Amino acid sequence: MPRRQEHLRAAKILLGHADPLVHRLMDQSMERLGPRYRYVTHNMEYIRAIRQLFGEEAVLEATLHLLQDWGIIEESDYSFGLSRRRPGRTKA
Repeated sequence: MPRRQEHLRAAKILLGHADPLVHRLMDQSMERLGPRYRYVTHNMEYIRAIRQLFGEEAVLEATLHLLQDWGIIEESDYSFGLSRRRPGRTKA
């Protein structure tokens, strides 16, 4: 399961925006419930609540979060958007 920074990076590359609050909400109950937290926040009912609170862009981001957690979208799917600098090279 990707870390929050990875969720944010994927959202920025694939959607053009990244909202840390969406991902914090998706994973907020993990500390209390452990692995079972996904039963609470990783479902369509929760996605509908995100839509009501934050709108359509947040729904896309929450859906992307789910797809990453389920292993359907991996880093290789958006690596085209990752900037990789060669060692020893400086920014011009």
